[in-house]
Amino acid sequence: MKQVTGVAPSGSMGSGYNIESFKRAMSLSPDFIGQDAGSTDMGPYYYGADKPFLPESAYRRDLEIMLAAARSARIPLLIGSATTNGSRQTLDQMVRLVHETARSQKQSFKLAVINAEIDKTYLKGKITSHGALESIGPEAALTAERVDAAGPIVAQMGMEPFMSALDAGADVIIAGRACDDAVFAAMPVLRGFDRGLSLHCGKILECAGLSAIPYDLGEPMVGRVRHDHFEVEPGNAEYRCTTVSVASHSLYERSDPYLQAGPGGINNLTHARFEQLDPRTVRVTGSTFVPDEQYRVKLEGAEHVGYRSIVIVGIRDSIMIEQLDYVIEHVRERAEERFGISREGIHLMFRAYGRDGVMGAMEPDRHIVPKEIGLVIEAVAATQDLATAIVMFTRGVMQHADYPGILTTAGNMAYPFSPFGIPVGPAYRFSVYHLMPVAAPDECFPIHYETVTY
Repeated sequence: MKQVTGVAPSGSMGSGYNIESFKRAMSLSPDFIGQDAGSTDMGPYYYGADKPFLPESAYRRDLEIMLAAARSARIPLLIGSATTNGSRQTLDQMVRLVHETARSQKQSFKLAVINAEIDKTYLKGKITSHGALESIGPEAALTAERVDAAGPIVAQMGMEPFMSALDAGADVIIAGRACDDAVFAAMPVLRGFDRGLSLHCGKILECAGLSAIPYDLGEPMVGRVRHDHFEVEPGNAEYRCTTVSVASHSLYERSDPYLQAGPGGINNLTHARFEQLDPRTVRVTGSTFVPDEQYRVKLEGAEHVGYRSIVIVGIRDSIMIEQLDYVIEHVRERAEERFGISREGIHLMFRAYGRDGVMGAMEPDRHIVPKEIGLVIEAVAATQDLATAIVMFTRGVMQHADYPGILTTAGNMAYPFSPFGIPVGPAYRFSVYHLMPVAAPDECFPIHYETVTY
């Protein structure tokens, strides 16, 4: 083949996409449709609680359109990280949706289901045989106790399991946790195209329209991998890719502008070149893949740390804003006296949006006094009732705090919601974020095949 063409309907399954743009992308005779359906971006809750990020109806709507288009064109549909954390439970949910959609559309095809959830006995055996696994996040070592304390633990697969499923003739591939670019690189590499170019093209496709101008996660993107380059263009005829937009997205979510690590190696963009072919299309050359001596996959998991409650208030009292650090210190001391926060391991945090709510201690312009502040008071404690009691107590002390220059003892805090104390539910933190060596790329990613007929 001279090229392999892939279509990414959107940057995140369930977020919706432009149907007319998708139809135009499909008119370009793609060889496959690829879709990323999950990420760690949504935070540890979805890993620890083992729940999808979006309502099932959102995933169903996108799936119905993609499945119908793929079967009509007789091309494979590949979905990775189904849905959100890519565990066995969320993978099963997506497989059920596939069956229900196929039944309603009266479709028939070969389905491949790739599991990414790691058996904990197997993982503890790896720790025993290999010693400490390299951490790329948590300070604590990955121990058997930490493995048991975590919710479902998944490994992030590379392109090889997708390639195996395609080679076996799968028409629809639903995979657990997967590296985003691997979903789109699998077919080009299987058909003999360069791994570095294929992965780089996958990097551009995985967020779809975010590589275009104007950028839009819900705008489809088309990529063509060829012998010595790849090309990308938006599905929307009114949108365009530029050298700047594509090069910029090559840096997306990367700590190094040139070396981009993934399962089994590093994609080196040091010599990548971006060329404007026409007003809408960019050609990329020079990306190279450098394999690791030892193939490793990233493990992801989260552990339960308690229950979270919050109070949200608005502050527009200029004097209170100027004295906010003093007030927070005062109410923290009172909360410590009342609940023994340090002794009990309770988490109490104040996020002052409008001042340093995003950057916290790293905020460089903290000397600027804002006109108003949105303050989020957060507590994480052993029970939901205790967490709510802490934030409500803290809120009350703050509302009636005495501080230098005070002119009024009430009316200095505004509440957008009633009740004030909002129980958020279970709280989690990422505790498993480590690299695990494997003997083969598909060692911990079993594939189940079935024939779907309706």
